[in-house]
Amino acid sequence: MVKMADMSEVDDTVADFVDASASGLGKADLIFVFGSTLPDAVAPAAEVFRSGLAPLIVLTGGPNRRKPDQVESDVHARLLQSQGIAPEQMLVERRSRTSVENVAFARPLIEERLDAVRTVVVVVKWWQRRQVHVLAAGLPTVERIYAAIWNPPARADGRPYDRTSWASSSDRPRIEGEFEYLKKLLSNGDLPPLSRTEAGWTRTKPGA
Repeated sequence: MVKMADMSEVDDTVADFVDASASGLGKADLIFVFGSTLPDAVAPAAEVFRSGLAPLIVLTGGPNRRKPDQVESDVHARLLQSQGIAPEQMLVERRSRTSVENVAFARPLIEERLDAVRTVVVVVKWWQRRQVHVLAAGLPTVERIYAAIWNPPARADGRPYDRTSWASSSDRPRIEGEFEYLKKLLSNGDLPPLSRTEAGWTRTKPGA
């Protein structure tokens, strides 16, 4: 029989590994928002933008898989405009369907606008550390990534959960699957290793 204490340690191991958070937010060249079917994804972007930490918001995501007549990034752009953020302060990528495509399809738009991108604030769900690595892989000039995380509602029942309550949520299997998938990608070298520091995520130096 698995003891409650042992189960709690396993849960902590999973949460620690998939957790995208890192201490601090700082000045950045842009804010990058991964595609999402939920409007909540833009709240951290608006907050960071209004704080003056970055002058540009990159919105990604193509047709919403639940509402195909809606484009995720367009929905997010309209929400930001309703909060007073001007269209010229956003780049909108409208074709992507995966995290990798979010970055790949946004990259040409970013490179047309900016000469070099060294630092990014990325908006991700708290358990989507994988997307931080995907961003680093797709934007190789980036040296530092700050994470602005948000807590999604569970897909099955819509109940909110966070780092402290995920294990009893209906999304538990998704997060356990994310743990195994990210572990595999990193061990195979499919994603670049990153270090969680007191000032965001940075690329891990060889031999470190």
